[in-house]
Amino acid sequence: MTRIFRIALSIFLVLVLTKETHGAHSRRRPVTRLNQGQPMYDREITTFSEDGRLKQVEYGMEAADRGDTVVSVLVNETFAIVATSPDKIHRLDAHIILVTSGLKGDGRFLANYLRKYCQQHRKIFGEAPTVREVADYASKVHHQLTKYPGCRPFGCSTTVLGVNEGLLKLYLCEPGGGLEECNFCVGGRQKVTILDKLKGLLNSFNGSKNGLCVQNVTAATLELLQNEERKENDKQIDLWVIRAGEEALQLKCLKSVDKDSIQNLVL
Repeated sequence: MTRIFRIALSIFLVLVLTKETHGAHSRRRPVTRLNQGQPMYDREITTFSEDGRLKQVEYGMEAADRGDTVVSVLVNETFAIVATSPDKIHRLDAHIILVTSGLKGDGRFLANYLRKYCQQHRKIFGEAPTVREVADYASKVHHQLTKYPGCRPFGCSTTVLGVNEGLLKLYLCEPGGGLEECNFCVGGRQKVTILDKLKGLLNSFNGSKNGLCVQNVTAATLELLQNEERKENDKQIDLWVIRAGEEALQLKCLKSVDKDSIQNLVL
């Protein structure tokens, strides 16, 4: 028995020691697996597909688009946020709000992370961070998760909005780390449909009063939400109206706004 074990061990050592080793293969590399003859590039976040795409990032964007619908609009020095779920709105600082769409756990984690960043910024520099600085940091956090094996992107898109020196700013950050400044953005189901409708709506009501514009945005969003695949009778939504105060944002939340009460809103 001992002799057989020694022979087997000798054969194993010979096979290992005589195996050709190259410097380029000395480090661990992601392996492209085959599934029914087709390569799978979604096992590692750092592996590009044949057409130059990162599948894990696209999965994160798809998860963000499957969440509850959230619409954020900046018009006439007023933020209007229309949401079908109340846990999408997070206050990061007195002058900054975070709106998330997608996986709720990822959104809460990112909100806590950015909230700590705002606190540390005040402690170190003695002043609050600007809206752009917080948006840049959120973008970096998203991008960091696409650079290292073993990580996965956040399954949520984020909107950072706030006020600096009396000017309202709105930034959209995607799971891949992309960042852009915009006047309105949409996350969640029926994102494309609502975006197309909002473009024409905001152009036609660009010169309207604050209340009239917010009412029309809310009515259009509610109409589209009622056409979802899992539609509910008399679906209700929440509306946040945010304006710039002297030192902080002033929030006004209107719960359970339905189609019958939109035109009677007092904003």
